[in-house]
Amino acid sequence: GATEAFVGGFQAIVWDPWSPVLTLLIVGFFFVGIFRRSRFTTAIDFYNARYSKRIGMTSMAVGMIAYISWISAQLLALGVIIKVVTGLDAMTATLVGSLLILTVAIAGGLWALSRSDMLAFIILSLVLLLVLPYSLHAVGGPTPFIENAGTQNGAPPFSLFYTSDLNASGEPEGFAGYLGILGVFYMLAAWFSVAIGDIGGSVLTARALAAKDEVAATRGFVYGGFIYLVLGMIPVIVGMCAFILYPNLNESELDNVFPWFVQNHLPEWMVILFFVAVCSAIVSTAGDTILTAGALIGYTAFSVAKPESTDHQRLTVTRIFMIIVTACSLLFGLALGDLYRLLVFAGAVSFPVLSAVSVCGILWRKANVAGAWLSMTAGTLSWIIFIWLLLPEVDGEIWDAIYIGAVPAFACSLAAMIIGSLVTQRVYPPNPLRDVDGNDISDTRLFTWR
Repeated sequence: GATEAFVGGFQAIVWDPWSPVLTLLIVGFFFVGIFRRSRFTTAIDFYNARYSKRIGMTSMAVGMIAYISWISAQLLALGVIIKVVTGLDAMTATLVGSLLILTVAIAGGLWALSRSDMLAFIILSLVLLLVLPYSLHAVGGPTPFIENAGTQNGAPPFSLFYTSDLNASGEPEGFAGYLGILGVFYMLAAWFSVAIGDIGGSVLTARALAAKDEVAATRGFVYGGFIYLVLGMIPVIVGMCAFILYPNLNESELDNVFPWFVQNHLPEWMVILFFVAVCSAIVSTAGDTILTAGALIGYTAFSVAKPESTDHQRLTVTRIFMIIVTACSLLFGLALGDLYRLLVFAGAVSFPVLSAVSVCGILWRKANVAGAWLSMTAGTLSWIIFIWLLLPEVDGEIWDAIYIGAVPAFACSLAAMIIGSLVTQRVYPPNPLRDVDGNDISDTRLFTWR
């Protein structure tokens, strides 16, 4: 987020950390109880039980796109760190990092990843908290930071929402430079595409099950949301401090503004701690996602295709697909090359396609298979149509068209879910929300604080 904050201020970083914080809070307040009671190990199990196995397999295909985009971003991030530390070119550094992550994921499995994840989080949190005072001190303190804050594209630095404040060109900023309905849709996409799109993901289900009980899970998500916001805003502040100090930073340094700032403004021992912690965090995060993606295909999908398969066969298929997923992610990342957009797209891709199906499946008893199929079809087709219609309006900026178009596409998906389910209630009676043992859990209390 440091580079995005350098260029566009707070509006450019709504996608991360603000939108993921909403995800954690929404899940903590409304969904964690269902996740716990169901005892489903993946989101695919939920779709299978609530709708059908075909819906489950379709959701897995959409989820794989999100996983590949997310892993791509992590591979590029580790490549940036290796490049800064060793001086290798970007492609070689990314290849080395990818091989390292894959080796740890296959050889160490979840045990090694969870241990490195915990250690990395502790060290990285401490280092980030130490980076903040150094960055503010470099610009003269909090007051000069607020007074002198600016952005490379001239946007108001502290605006999180659509605004009529003037940018550096003397024109209303809107949101990300878009005015009217386009600006409003862009703002809604920034705030909610990741926040809602991530709800149906397997990672959140696994995190809910990892807690000792529902109270701990609820508090973990809520507290985790606030912690994520605090830590996630530190790179943002560092990026804005970097703009105050070096407004004419060249393109190569701008791409790596956060590690570059750390390397040039912090004591050497802290720089070493930072790079070690970041590398460890990326390895554990990406490795965990690679393992999850491989398991979804090698265990969940393979079990459906070959119910008589043995655990050894499933493990072998899982490892093969871990390699395939990593290779696809590497190619995808190198082709696109924009780390932040890959992170955003990973969360946003499910928003217009799957979000209505997952949310309605948990909160609305009348949601049925026909409504789910109609919802996914309407969401996908309308998204493609809106992107095509919006491209001339956004001067060919494909990413902007993707984000803006996702909002009306989600509305179409939700409307199709509701109408389709209501019209077909007698033909396709809705399946009740059941746990892994087949027990009806539709009356589960949503929020449990104590």
